[in-house]
Amino acid sequence: MESMYVSLYSRKQLKQTKQFIFVVGVLLAAGGIYALVRELFFQDSFRLSWAIASALIVIAGLLWGLAGKNSLLFRDAYCSMNPERISYRLAVLGREVVIFWADITALQIEEQLISFQLTSGKMIRMRLGNIQQPEVARHVSRSIHLAALEKQIMVNGVQPTQTKPAAQ
Repeated sequence: MESMYVSLYSRKQLKQTKQFIFVVGVLLAAGGIYALVRELFFQDSFRLSWAIASALIVIAGLLWGLAGKNSLLFRDAYCSMNPERISYRLAVLGREVVIFWADITALQIEEQLISFQLTSGKMIRMRLGNIQQPEVARHVSRSIHLAALEKQIMVNGVQPTQTKPAAQ
């Protein structure tokens, strides 16, 4: 099995996602600033908890705005496989998941979900529905399926058969 790396966002999709995050950040910051100014200058009684909440909304909006304009590190959404492990991040703001092939006892592959059954009994779910392009999601699913067969891992309750090389 060779290494595989698939970026889950095209440049156009990544640009649109960043723009969306920037706009949400601006709206959050603007709403937080309005609430903070209203609390500080236009309310009869000062409510500290409301002022703190408004300030937190402003900070969250600024962070999202900075992330949308690449001032903060924006991670790549990807799926990567090599003979030792599978690693993936399905969303630019999501967490990275690393699964070692040696830890996988079985796979359950569905149209929108891949479930990895680990030797520890833990189940890790990869939601293919989070991948924006259906053809990329199918490619990732098929690649994991083929690699699991090569590694002799049970897929959808079926144990792969041991194949012997042809006699020469």
